[in-house]
Amino acid sequence: MLFNKLNNWLKSSLRLLLTAFVCGLLFISSAYPAQAATSRATEGEASLNRVQAKTDEVASSNPRGINEVTKEAQKGLNAVQGGADADKMISPDEANATTVKEKAANLLDNLKN
Repeated sequence: MLFNKLNNWLKSSLRLLLTAFVCGLLFISSAYPAQAATSRATEGEASLNRVQAKTDEVASSNPRGINEVTKEAQKGLNAVQGGADADKMISPDEANATTVKEKAANLLDNLKN
């Protein structure tokens, strides 16, 4: 009888420790991606502040015509963002990747052969 009590106590203790370990592991793994970032949280703030200032300026002014919007859009990526972070973006011409369409065509070619 003493052996059964001791055995039950060990099982419940092991369950408790295992549960605490799994909970701790889940907590750490959910927090890890936030710490894995190599950039500082304030690095993107400067370009966002410019975009916000531009948005506030446009919102407080009269509606713009299509010519003005087109002219602003041609300065950069779009009318709101302008050329902000254009150097960080990769165009399809620069990417050495296979598109989904090319992969599907290769798969179909392989299935035919």
